[in-house]
Amino acid sequence: MNVMSKFQRRRVSVGDAMLSALGPGGGPDDDAMVLLHGIPSSAHLWAGVLQVAPRAGPAVLAPDLPGYGHTRPGAGDTWSLAGAADLLGRWIDQQGLAPAWLVGHDAGGAVAQILAATRPELVARLTLVDSIVDGSWPAPRARFATLAARFGLYRPAAALGLVPNVHIRRQVARGFADPAHLAAVDQDAVFWDGKFSDPTGRWAFQQHLAALDPADTARIVAALSELAMPTQVVWGTEDVFQTWAVAGRRLADLLPRPAVTMLDGCGHFLPLECPGRLVDALLAWRAEATT
Repeated sequence: MNVMSKFQRRRVSVGDAMLSALGPGGGPDDDAMVLLHGIPSSAHLWAGVLQVAPRAGPAVLAPDLPGYGHTRPGAGDTWSLAGAADLLGRWIDQQGLAPAWLVGHDAGGAVAQILAATRPELVARLTLVDSIVDGSWPAPRARFATLAARFGLYRPAAALGLVPNVHIRRQVARGFADPAHLAAVDQDAVFWDGKFSDPTGRWAFQQHLAALDPADTARIVAALSELAMPTQVVWGTEDVFQTWAVAGRRLADLLPRPAVTMLDGCGHFLPLECPGRLVDALLAWRAEATT
């Protein structure tokens, strides 16, 4: 899927940071839906959702989070998930998107949780899709990547072509309930572009990996039960990375009365594998809340 031919990339300065987002372009940005990707993807994770999202209704924007695509933090910002939430909040505020509907997947769900807990006035609705929560992350393999980044080993490994390797590609394939769906995905755009082939992108991804810390999600756990905005949890029944039994149920128990939608036959990369069903779940929840 060639996202760049269908959607505009909006680049705006936020202080001395620069935030880049994909969107359909045109139309009002009030009541915006902001789509937040996770590890190791970029805004292109939401390509299918952007394609099937209705033109009428809220604007739909998918920003690159720091370390993954074209977004770059400022001198005083951090590369952590908390830093990403702070930058995202300033962008939402500056662009007049508040209060926005946040839809977060994986680590993007953690960014959404942090922003909802720390700046609730910016968040109208919160949807979490196969999201990390509290101490459900990082997985053992991700811990190794984080440790390697902290020792400065990621950049030279990527420069030498040691990543992405066959093992990493197999792990990504496990994130799909039906691996055949992966064949239809522009894998370079979604997962690899910039993080491996571009020196600046390699440096940025290393900075982010080194800054990953589950303390960012642990410290806002208590605040989740106090959220006043409507909340929704959407989960793929075949997610092997953030399983419903461990992460999904924990998240549903922490949030105040969330609407829960289980999508059968969808894996961890649900926005790629089941975009139409995800959009249906989002719009059905919104319609139910407004009737």
